[in-house]
Amino acid sequence: MGGATLAAAIAGTSGGAAGIFDFNEGSGTITIPSGYTALTIQCWGGGGGGGFGTVTYINFPELEAQDAPGGGGGGGAYGKRAAIVIGVGDVGKTISYSVGAGGAGGDLGNPVGYTGGTSSISAGTFILDEIVCTGGVGGYGGLGVNGGNQGAGGTQTGGTAPPSVNGNGGAAFTQTGAAGIAGDSSLTAGAGGDGGDPEPGGSAGSPGVNGRVRFVFS
Repeated sequence: MGGATLAAAIAGTSGGAAGIFDFNEGSGTITIPSGYTALTIQCWGGGGGGGFGTVTYINFPELEAQDAPGGGGGGGAYGKRAAIVIGVGDVGKTISYSVGAGGAGGDLGNPVGYTGGTSSISAGTFILDEIVCTGGVGGYGGLGVNGGNQGAGGTQTGGTAPPSVNGNGGAAFTQTGAAGIAGDSSLTAGAGGDGGDPEPGGSAGSPGVNGRVRFVFS
């Protein structure tokens, strides 16, 4: 097993086809294989965690229950660069990557969901302008300022090919986590976690989905 293939296996690649390295966790480097002339790279930030859901009571002493679901987490940003030229002299050079983890859901102690991690692709020994995709912001808890609002989407820099975009998110009073951005072949990552349900005693939000980085040599 070659160095790049071994690294992919350790880091959790979801690919397996020749010339494809697809990671949904961790960080490391890949080594440019021989036999290819172009490279497409894609990057997704991690999704934000959902906010803490609960119920509140008003009109004391009647104690009328009011639902207060947590807001969904924002989605990670997406960046893409296509048709990167690979020359004979580039074989064996390295490219670095890091995959942002999904943010944890909010709980009683911290009702706002956690922001997803940042994913990036950058130069190792191969010269490459960095792509950075930040994670989605965590959803707000059901109570308080911005209660129940969805977290904002992450932001991307360095992507040059469409649809390099900031992440989904920021909807008011939305319990569902923001969808991940669709890349090539409708692949997605970095969706936000759902907000917690309105339950007595409270309900934790769901964690966001990990980001992703993908290298396709052709």
